Amino acid sequence: MQPSFDNADVWGGGVAISSAEAELPSVRFVWSLRLICVAALGISGYLAWTAFSLGKVYGCSSGELIDCGHVLTSHWSKVMGVPVSVPAVGLYASLIALLAFARHGGPKSFRQLVWGGMTLGSVMAGLAALWFIGLQVFVLKHYCPYCLVVHTCGLVLAAIMLACRLCPLSMKLKSAGISVLGITTLVGIQTATPLADQFEIVHYDVAPAAAGSVQRVAVEGEDIDIFAPPSEVVESLGEIFEAPSTGDAALETNSVGGDKPPAEEAEKPDEAQPAEKQPSVATTLILMLPHRLLQLANLQLGTFSQLDDEAATTSEPIAKPTIEVPAVVIPKPPERRLLTFAGNRFTLDIKQWPLLGKTNAKYVFVEMFDYTCPHCRNTHRAISGAQKKYGNDLAIVALPVPLENACNPGVSGGGHPGACEMAKIAVAVWRLDPTKFQTFHDWMFEGPRTVSTARAFAETLVDKGRLKADLSSAVPSQYISRHVSLYQRVGSGQVPKLIFTNTTIQGEVNSTATLCNTIKNELK
Repeated sequence: MQPSFDNADVWGGGVAISSAEAELPSVRFVWSLRLICVAALGISGYLAWTAFSLGKVYGCSSGELIDCGHVLTSHWSKVMGVPVSVPAVGLYASLIALLAFARHGGPKSFRQLVWGGMTLGSVMAGLAALWFIGLQVFVLKHYCPYCLVVHTCGLVLAAIMLACRLCPLSMKLKSAGISVLGITTLVGIQTATPLADQFEIVHYDVAPAAAGSVQRVAVEGEDIDIFAPPSEVVESLGEIFEAPSTGDAALETNSVGGDKPPAEEAEKPDEAQPAEKQPSVATTLILMLPHRLLQLANLQLGTFSQLDDEAATTSEPIAKPTIEVPAVVIPKPPERRLLTFAGNRFTLDIKQWPLLGKTNAKYVFVEMFDYTCPHCRNTHRAISGAQKKYGNDLAIVALPVPLENACNPGVSGGGHPGACEMAKIAVAVWRLDPTKFQTFHDWMFEGPRTVSTARAFAETLVDKGRLKADLSSAVPSQYISRHVSLYQRVGSGQVPKLIFTNTTIQGEVNSTATLCNTIKNELK
């Protein structure tokens, strides 16, 4: 009988061994296979646990290439709704069980059955590794290091078992054929499975808004404030904050609120200066009036003198003109478009917030999202499809809600690193040039981004110096704080949130048709 590939060195030369012992693999060979299977099993089990607990994979934050969240929450991370790490756990656990009989001295047919099973499972693991590595390279274009370690284990096992002569060639071919059939079935199921929606719909008991109310809306006995953007003025009317107006492009296009004096001027008390240093209105008029009257009298005398000279040379009297005082022009306040959402639980002036689309759009809803959230990235595809269908009739109030504890106290742990800074960059781009916000927003969702790449792209859309100055100010952070406040008001929890008139969709929406039907039903 021809010995296996490892027999020559494992048992040592010059030592007489029986025929039965010669057919058994070495202890070192078996333990090598066990260690590979245990490593793959441990990592697969950890990934399965994070998938079911919706936890974050440790040490694998989002980046330009490495992003476990993007890979493990993609459409290809599941088969028939089950994370692929679950069947991987079953496969490697089965291989470990078979290795328990690897050095069993039973009948030859039993040993061949054990190694045939090892070949089948190992080749299946190797083929699955090729499929999922290909998806990460050509489809997802991002990588999960944990997944790559498991796939490497599968490829090594497949190579060892195909080269090993412990399994007869005929059984090896049968095992490989079954493995190919199994992986082909897996690929077919994943390819044929449509993108799954992973959301829940929250319905609200709607109460009619108070007639003629501008600042507050009454809902079931509660006062609901208009949710307004941040400002530098005093909070004198509930939660109404008008946005700063110092040279903002957004203000010049009426995208954000009107002009207001700074807070320190509005809050300055009368007794801040001594009374004798504050001239009264009457004193000011007394000082100004003689000079003004003198100018007016000289103007009139000059006019009348000219008319008298002309009348002396003609026989007809000339009518003396009357002095008209120009009327005081009161600037018209910027037009507002107030819309209520979530069963009248809050009201927004959509011209004062980051907006995707036209302010006069027929359909408007609010989206809360995080640029580092894979579910938000998948939902963005459905939203883009709805925008293409409805065109200028659809607008989205886009409110970044970073899932990072640095700016969102409701997030446990550290959250998603960089989410706060990326949200601030988005707000700054909108404030500086609202027409470039859609471009920046779409680019951010094309794939995982970092703070540095997001800022570099923003600098290609708006002036670099103005962007730096705006990010150095407190205003973008104030906007994010207001977004988070509204997020907490509607119940926190998962993002994305698509907030309509009477309902809110929480979670991932992959179907454009589902979203369009919701828009039609909710905003008709």
